[in-house]
Amino acid sequence: MNGIALLFKFMTRLPIGFEPKFESDSLGKSMKFFPVVGMVMGIILFIFFWLFSHFIYSSMLMAVLLVIIEVVLTGGLHLDGLADTFDGIFSYRSKQKMLEIMKDSRLGTNGGLVLILYFILKVALLYDLDVTFGVPSGIVFLLTPAFARLNSVVNCYAAPYARATGMGKTFVDNTNGISLVIATLLTLIYGFIICKVFILPYILLGIIPVLMILGYIFAKLMTRKIGGVTGDTLGAVVEISEILVIFMIYLCASLFV
Repeated sequence: MNGIALLFKFMTRLPIGFEPKFESDSLGKSMKFFPVVGMVMGIILFIFFWLFSHFIYSSMLMAVLLVIIEVVLTGGLHLDGLADTFDGIFSYRSKQKMLEIMKDSRLGTNGGLVLILYFILKVALLYDLDVTFGVPSGIVFLLTPAFARLNSVVNCYAAPYARATGMGKTFVDNTNGISLVIATLLTLIYGFIICKVFILPYILLGIIPVLMILGYIFAKLMTRKIGGVTGDTLGAVVEISEILVIFMIYLCASLFV
């Protein structure tokens, strides 16, 4: 329980009601429950969607507001990782120099560009899903955060940590095959429940294995580029996976709706 509380404390800005005792191993072993953080976020975003739906009728405004709320819930933690990762990887320098650039707190051109493109694409997909296929943003957000966070577990399992020390190292060191199986089962069960409750096609569960394969490829790419994963790349894979999940929901909608 302490590990899960630590996970919420470090990965979100949600109040947990008490100050958990910091234990590095406990935090690291809690990575298998990272999709649960996404489940809670998805439910919170759906509640906001339900409240806003009583007086907001613009699909574009709804999408923008939900995206903003999601950023607030995470404190922009994973977005920072996304920007730092793109600054480093697309600098085309040596591995060590890439790692130094990723650690630099300043935002570079590549990081700024990826954030702009990220928000444009995310809002556009959410808007078009609602307007074209009648899939509300609130329903999409029920699935997206949980599915996307599974890929952080995949990355912790599939690649070594690229630095000698760092917060992300405890997650990598404490994530094994059993952790990945638990995280995958939790995500599948949650996805099944959401599909059943909201009468969604179960084909959406097929997004999970496809996403995991893409996450594994990302982990191997990071290993080739910088020698493994870092806290930044673990954040980046969450945000990239969110876009991929929404895009795959869009594909499912275009094929089956």
